[in-house]
Amino acid sequence: MNIRPETPRDYAAIAALNVRAFDQRAGEALVVDLLRHRSAFDPDLSFVAEIDGRIVGHVLFSPYSIRLLGQDVRAVNLAPIAVDPAHQKQGIGGALIEAGHQSAREKGFALSLLLGHVEYYPRFGYRPGVYGVSSLILEAIDVSQSEKLLETRKPLEADVPVLRELWLHEEGNVDFALDPGDALLDWISPNPAIMAAVYMRDSQIVGYTRVSQHEPDSPRVFLAADAEAARTMVAMLMVGGASLTLPLHPLSTSSAALGVAQISAWDAGMAFSLKPNPFDEFVKQLERGERPAGRPIWPVVFDLAE
Repeated sequence: MNIRPETPRDYAAIAALNVRAFDQRAGEALVVDLLRHRSAFDPDLSFVAEIDGRIVGHVLFSPYSIRLLGQDVRAVNLAPIAVDPAHQKQGIGGALIEAGHQSAREKGFALSLLLGHVEYYPRFGYRPGVYGVSSLILEAIDVSQSEKLLETRKPLEADVPVLRELWLHEEGNVDFALDPGDALLDWISPNPAIMAAVYMRDSQIVGYTRVSQHEPDSPRVFLAADAEAARTMVAMLMVGGASLTLPLHPLSTSSAALGVAQISAWDAGMAFSLKPNPFDEFVKQLERGERPAGRPIWPVVFDLAE
């Protein structure tokens, strides 16, 4: 078996492999393709396994900046990993993971995170249950609390620096918050059913949401500049609905204005230290009950894997 970084001539074979490995679904193959278009994509972190010249395995580690204990940490996200069904349980997945860890470590990344099977990934050092899902449920809100509704429009490329500042304001204290990115395509979904919007007050951006038309009462992302903007955005989102579930964490800034968010850690939410970083201290505080579990909001490309 030969483990090596991918090359452009491998793209078609990798796509076909992902379809075979994920029950004839196209979603993962499309996710891989879109991840290659990120400015942070590094082909040296995308590995294939070959047997007799045929690609039978693939793993992709995508670079991100995440927040841990209020600090920026260079991290990689292991997703997806695929092994041909005819070659599974032969150590191919493990060899790909180890190759990715070594390359990421050499490139200076401090942490690897993933969503995966708790029986499998801990053997490679991953610690389960460090992050999960969080929400704040609102049954009603008094629209009269809002002085006036906000203007909305689609995000523009020129908005991205402001949106990143808005993300840092809302999510900067949330552990495992992933920096969405510095390109417009990081802020609009490739899934046509999921719409992104910016909210304007006096010609200034004060909010951002991403909402699926199939789940209008559960936004994928909710970022607000201040308490007034948060309450007004909620009032606008609740029009015609009896309740709203916001993807807020107990440490999200808007939680202080809107209510108490609840966090539920997933065993499948795992991370592994590649080199010293704040993760070990985060785990200690988590185990002592001094800090809630983290919560990432996954990048827009994963909207295609639904």
